[in-house]
Amino acid sequence: MVPAIKTYIEILRARRADVLNTLNGLSEDALNWQPLPDDTNSIYALAVHTLGAERKWIHEIIGGSKIERDREAEFHARADDLQSLRTQYETVANTSEEILARLILTELETTRQAMRYGEQSVRWCILRVIEHYNEHLGQMWLTRQLWESQPKRQTETTE
Repeated sequence: MVPAIKTYIEILRARRADVLNTLNGLSEDALNWQPLPDDTNSIYALAVHTLGAERKWIHEIIGGSKIERDREAEFHARADDLQSLRTQYETVANTSEEILARLILTELETTRQAMRYGEQSVRWCILRVIEHYNEHLGQMWLTRQLWESQPKRQTETTE
């Protein structure tokens, strides 16, 4: 496997684990809470959205598979079954890693149509997924901190 791709896969594994760890121990209310209901997203919705984005970028744009995605619905996802979400993360991770592992070094510099970003290299697309996870992971951690900092909410965290 190309060393850079191995590194990208390891980083993606770590970011997915960070997302799932951010969900650990939170009640359904905490997972679905929005600090500003009209202007922010819940931790759960962000977790669903990052997974949808990974599928779009790696499975479709890099891997060439047509996927079904409702981006807007991702932001309205409601937590009801964390095990189902964990299973989805595992399934997406396996497919992403299979796609990335098949790439050869020269393919990293080939280009793909990257939605509103125009023509971008495969490497750029992979790094965009990592950047996207990092962006939303920061929002998730902050949302969890805001939830847990409220005295009436602290008892609703089930660690």
